Amino acid sequence: MSNLNVLENKGRRRALSINSIDPDHRHAMDNSVDNLQQDLSLIGSQWNKVISEHSNPLELSLAFLDDTSVGLSHRYQEFTQLKEKIGSHLRAVVGEHSQAFNANVASYSKTVLALTDAQENTTQIKKNLNEANEKITVRKESLKDLNNESLRLTNSIEALSYIEELLQIPEKIEGCMRKEEFKEVQNFLERGFVLCNINSLKALEQLKPIHQQLEMQEHVLFQNMIDEIQDIVYSKKGSLTLDTDILETISVSQNGFTSLENYLYNIVNIDLMKQSVDLNQKLFNFINNVKIPGFFQTIATVNSGGNSDYTQLFALLSMLKDINKLSLALNILVDRANAEIHSIMIKATEVVRSKHPTLLKMVKSISNENSFGLSIKNLLSLIMRECFWEIFIKYLLVIQKHRAIYEIVKVLQTSSASSMNKNYYRFDLIWAKLLHEVEQLITKYIYNPLLILGGDAHRLGRQAPVLPKRKGQKLFSLQNNVTDVSYTKDHVGDLKALLKDIFVGFTVPPNTKLDSIYIEDESFEEEEPLIPPSVFNMKVLLEPFLLFVQASSNLIPVEISQNSTPSITFFSSFMQKNFYPRIGLTIDYVFSSNVESLNPYTLENINENQSIFKSAVDFQSFFYNMLYVFNSSNSFRNQMVTIILHTLEKFFQYYSNIFNSIIGASASERSNKLTTAWFNDENLKKYERHLLKGENTDFVNESKDLFKSCPKFYEKGKDIGEDSTLNLLTLDTVIYFASTVSWIMTWLPSLKNVLETSSNTEIVSVMNADELRSHWSFFEYTDIENSNKMMTLRILLDHDNGEKFDTIIKGFEDLELNLMTLLRFDTRAKSIYNIGKFFQETSSWDLEVGSIELYHSISSLISQLRTTENKLNQQLSENGKDKIFAGIDVVSSQAFILGAFSIDVINENGIKKILRNVNLLQHTIRNLYSEPSKISMANTIAFYNLISQTENVLIQRISDREFPLLTKEDFKNILRLQFSEEIDQQVKRQNSMSTKNASKPINRRYNEALKKIEALDI
Repeated sequence: MSNLNVLENKGRRRALSINSIDPDHRHAMDNSVDNLQQDLSLIGSQWNKVISEHSNPLELSLAFLDDTSVGLSHRYQEFTQLKEKIGSHLRAVVGEHSQAFNANVASYSKTVLALTDAQENTTQIKKNLNEANEKITVRKESLKDLNNESLRLTNSIEALSYIEELLQIPEKIEGCMRKEEFKEVQNFLERGFVLCNINSLKALEQLKPIHQQLEMQEHVLFQNMIDEIQDIVYSKKGSLTLDTDILETISVSQNGFTSLENYLYNIVNIDLMKQSVDLNQKLFNFINNVKIPGFFQTIATVNSGGNSDYTQLFALLSMLKDINKLSLALNILVDRANAEIHSIMIKATEVVRSKHPTLLKMVKSISNENSFGLSIKNLLSLIMRECFWEIFIKYLLVIQKHRAIYEIVKVLQTSSASSMNKNYYRFDLIWAKLLHEVEQLITKYIYNPLLILGGDAHRLGRQAPVLPKRKGQKLFSLQNNVTDVSYTKDHVGDLKALLKDIFVGFTVPPNTKLDSIYIEDESFEEEEPLIPPSVFNMKVLLEPFLLFVQASSNLIPVEISQNSTPSITFFSSFMQKNFYPRIGLTIDYVFSSNVESLNPYTLENINENQSIFKSAVDFQSFFYNMLYVFNSSNSFRNQMVTIILHTLEKFFQYYSNIFNSIIGASASERSNKLTTAWFNDENLKKYERHLLKGENTDFVNESKDLFKSCPKFYEKGKDIGEDSTLNLLTLDTVIYFASTVSWIMTWLPSLKNVLETSSNTEIVSVMNADELRSHWSFFEYTDIENSNKMMTLRILLDHDNGEKFDTIIKGFEDLELNLMTLLRFDTRAKSIYNIGKFFQETSSWDLEVGSIELYHSISSLISQLRTTENKLNQQLSENGKDKIFAGIDVVSSQAFILGAFSIDVINENGIKKILRNVNLLQHTIRNLYSEPSKISMANTIAFYNLISQTENVLIQRISDREFPLLTKEDFKNILRLQFSEEIDQQVKRQNSMSTKNASKPINRRYNEALKKIEALDI
């Protein structure tokens, strides 16, 4: 008992230091209180309108959720920071006043006095016991009382020891918390709660603050452990460490490449299959080890330097299970997953913004809508590649850590004593959220609503893709707490109406279900993409996306695989339903911007003299770039070929529409234009096609079909009209158009390369990463104009697509033939029109004197033909020009012959006038043609020469069949003109003699000759 002398125990002197506080400590204590007072003042000054004594937490929560201009969503981060600041300052106050606090709580000084009294009592007891031993006659009842008193005093001493230990525990916990020794913290907390529950201490009111402090520290421990788990899962601490060298490969700064091409070569040659296996190896090793019985006992502490992320997760989750907080922790991890996954992309893009602000400013100058994405020569494309690689690798690491948590939870719950009502980790929700975030990320960089053309939304049998909406869980439903649904819905409607009045800009769609006041999708602040969105950004997205897809393809647990979307299926579905439609829409937009939106008649020189439509040159450049980016020369992909052929078809339709606008599409235009009438004559068009292809030279039948539409062209009021011919501007347009299509036909057909058998028979949904990369990859865009690459470009086609390509080429061939036909029709219309004018404007052909002057309408015809020839010489080949003028001599001859029907009387001078104009026109046409010997208007010359002969000579030469091209009607007309002058003189004599019954020998001769011609078999 003598050892109970408290005053002599130097180990308890620390308690006496409570009354001696040095100035520095006092200053620190005052500062901590001042900081806390400043926080309270800050609340009173800046938050007095938001936080007051009567503030409702639910209303405050609604305000922080409201992202409108009157809501407090923009101050939520400030509110969180203020909360952390107040908590920190409170901890500082508690820390600085701990000694005084401990003294007040434990009444340490009173305890010292109690111990002193106890020592005195013990001394007295000892004395009394000694006296009792001396007194053998003492009563048993007295001994029992003394024994009880001794036990009471012993328990008091033991309680005081527990109190001293309990007072030291909070400080020890704080020290371990700073060192992140969570296991030690857990042990101290367990010891503290055990001491608090001792019967002798439980009733002490002075120890209740200590118990509350321990509960608060337990909560802080839980939060710190959650934060530590999230730091591990989302790789928030330090740089990424992997077992492969992929980070060095993708890093621009660490790669040490000597050229952009070398860097790109390293990127595209990453073995995705091998890398995915290597990246998953550590996880699968851990999964195999964690299933070994007793594995969890080998893990000592969380912060052990030799432990991997997975073993640290195991230790943390084990401790959470020990403190009965595992289920709550798992729910928190699931709830926070969406925001944490989204923050990965945000942080990665912010790093790029901070490191490369100058490059990002140049993005605005990139006309990405009219190109095929960032060029390999643009350094920003490398920066974006590195950024996306980092994002997708972090995504992969995230899902790996969540899979590890899933396996750890299974082991912990399996080893638990209670096997009932197990709640495994909701890995399926995490996986769905991650896939949704991946979809959002890729969509943001490939989806540009400006590229969607309304008229092409249904092209290729596809709907225009829609930007996916974020998914989220309902936070609250008014109907969940009541039974009268109709009554509740009325209140929900009233509440929504009230919200619309209170919050400006808050809208409720009419089709919104009236079962919640909350918006169903979880929304984040929309991040502006680093580069303009375009489907061709897939060039920098595809490899990291595929690595993530391949590596995560076997991370879904078997137990939930049926209810979860496999990564390969997700990839294939996204590419088919979202990405592929946008390729076609983007190509349509680029085609519209580069070709359709321009003036279709703008010209561009392709050599010294020849000019063609600029739209064709622009289309060739655009089309070649598309073929190069699609790698159509080396790889057959049916989907890409479909887009290529659709673009070609669209280009053909664009030119076909231009042609239709030239020849006139309305009924009124058809009725006024002879050329349009000729175009509607299928038989005539058939002749023209054969003539242009060199398959037939039957110009006579062509000429007959031409005159069917204008049989009386030589009569006034029945002429074909000058509007049936092309004016100079339209003529230029048609010639340039023909030259353009001819130029297109020099390079377009050669692009065809048909495969013997289709090599694209794989099912996309069962391809691995390397096969998917080959199926969906794009070549890097580069300006291939004026390079040798243009000569090697081809379009690999299977049999069916080869037939479609041939159909398009046939369309261009037909278009070229139609343009050449239009030019042929125009020269013939000019000839018929001017020769018709020659006969209409000449009132008399029985001239008194001869004339050698060229008639003005024939002169105009010659001038127009020479103008057309000059234009054709510049734009078409000599063969092409000959095709236009071939047969014009036959049409002109026929026009002069038919024009003779308009002549009533003609003499030798009139015949000479006609032959003079015929010979000059024949001479001109021969100069237009490359083979003058093939040009002949001999029929016309023979026709008019026969007029000056006698009827007997005419009949004889008809019998000899010297003029096979002249018809019986032509011979009758010749005979009529032979007698025209004599009959005219006879009529004049009879009129002057006023004798009606005089003999008419000339008429008799004419009738007899006419009967002979009728009798001839011509």
